[in-house]
Amino acid sequence: MKRLLIYIAAVFMLVPSSCSFFEPIDIANENQPNINDLATPAEFYSLLRNGYNTWYNGSIAASPTIGFANAELFQAGTPGWGSGTMWFRPRQQLFNDDTPDPVIIINFGAWYNYYGSVGSAIKMSKMFEDPNFKITLGGVDYTNRAKAHAYLIQALLYGNIALLYDKAYLFTAEHDALTFDFAANTKTYQEVMDYALTQLDRAIELIETDAIDEDPASVVAGVTFNKALLLQFANSMGARFLASNARTQAENSQVDWNRVKSYAEKGLQADFKVAYDEGWRGKVMTRDVGSNYFAFYNMNWIRISQWLLNKMAPDDPYSVYPIPVTPGSDSFKDWPEIQNSPDSRLTKYFRYENMRNWFGSDRTERPGYGTFILSQYRYWRYYDIVERGQGMVDHFLKAENDTYLAEALIRTSGDRERIAQLINNSRVTLGDLPPALAAESYEALEDKLFYERYVECDLVWPQLGFFDRRRGKDQLIPGTARHFPIPGPELKMHGQALYTFGGVGNEM
Repeated sequence: MKRLLIYIAAVFMLVPSSCSFFEPIDIANENQPNINDLATPAEFYSLLRNGYNTWYNGSIAASPTIGFANAELFQAGTPGWGSGTMWFRPRQQLFNDDTPDPVIIINFGAWYNYYGSVGSAIKMSKMFEDPNFKITLGGVDYTNRAKAHAYLIQALLYGNIALLYDKAYLFTAEHDALTFDFAANTKTYQEVMDYALTQLDRAIELIETDAIDEDPASVVAGVTFNKALLLQFANSMGARFLASNARTQAENSQVDWNRVKSYAEKGLQADFKVAYDEGWRGKVMTRDVGSNYFAFYNMNWIRISQWLLNKMAPDDPYSVYPIPVTPGSDSFKDWPEIQNSPDSRLTKYFRYENMRNWFGSDRTERPGYGTFILSQYRYWRYYDIVERGQGMVDHFLKAENDTYLAEALIRTSGDRERIAQLINNSRVTLGDLPPALAAESYEALEDKLFYERYVECDLVWPQLGFFDRRRGKDQLIPGTARHFPIPGPELKMHGQALYTFGGVGNEM
């Protein structure tokens, strides 16, 4: 891409220019397209790849993911990127105002990452309003496929924004960037998700009616979509977005579970993996390239929560949560290995390592910390890939799709034999656990379902654990913010009042 002088407040980027940290920087902007290049088919597919890159890097970035230690599937040894405001105990309000270093504000990073490509995706989709605009490569017309990708990128960006924020600025192809009314177009997370799913459904319809099978180029590292895989990916994302957007158990009961079921039935039939390539390893705003949760597991910044280990080995004395600490003694650092777990994934996905090699074990008495952070196990599932810097890491497992379908069947009083089979696809095949049975109650099946999500799925993309625990029976502890506020500088720029979440009584 051409080198240009970037103003993050440029048209379509939706970022305030008045803030001191939004200064022009002379770097290659891989996400902002040159509108003059859009008519070039090969360049158009490069821009689509940039859009997917923004979505993926934002979704695996260290910020805000490390903050979701508040869901207790993993614990943090450090409050990096301002994450401590999310998981410290007692819970506290999230900071939300001007700052000289926005990267360390937990609710800023995802916002500016995702909005960094919203305008690009809108621009690309608007190009197709011209009936003469075609994407033809090698004599093959890829126009509908390219248009579907533009809609799908919008869905991915806005879907993730909706999952994370209570409100957002909904800029669409119907708006003019120069006259956009931020206050009038501040929409709730439900409205933003509705738009994301509308764009997703538009993409699905285009793909279904398209005669083209395989894409002419890769738009996700390590992946070249054909028609079947792209449809499965889009449908699985629909199931994820719709199921995960609820903030409470009450909202979860109001989800359109028949629609979740429809998406999941057409979803992924194999694990969706992304290459751990340079440029596809997470990025926190405009810096900290490579700072992603996979690397943090390897760096020992985060460890598996004893809360989850206790679920995996409930009868083992060394899975007790929290690990007990005798005042004046550091013997807890030699806390023994768990010996009695019925789930074989304990040794497949995790590795025992005493806490004398973990800096977090010296921090239990610091303000905000506690013995709840202690763990004698590290996550080892992708360790070798991250150490080598090459290979394929999972992003969306077949098991995640299976559990959405199983949950939709539970919520709609569906076939318990089918529910059990979907749970057992991972529970028995991967965990070597006794099978879930059709004779069990829906409640018992639900417990087994969420156990599978916690062990199998929610550490692959750790934001899921937060989404699952805010909407499910294993509720977040009181005071835990259920979502993020719009970043303070945005609010001030557009004449809106500052607000925030966190602390008992102010969760959402």
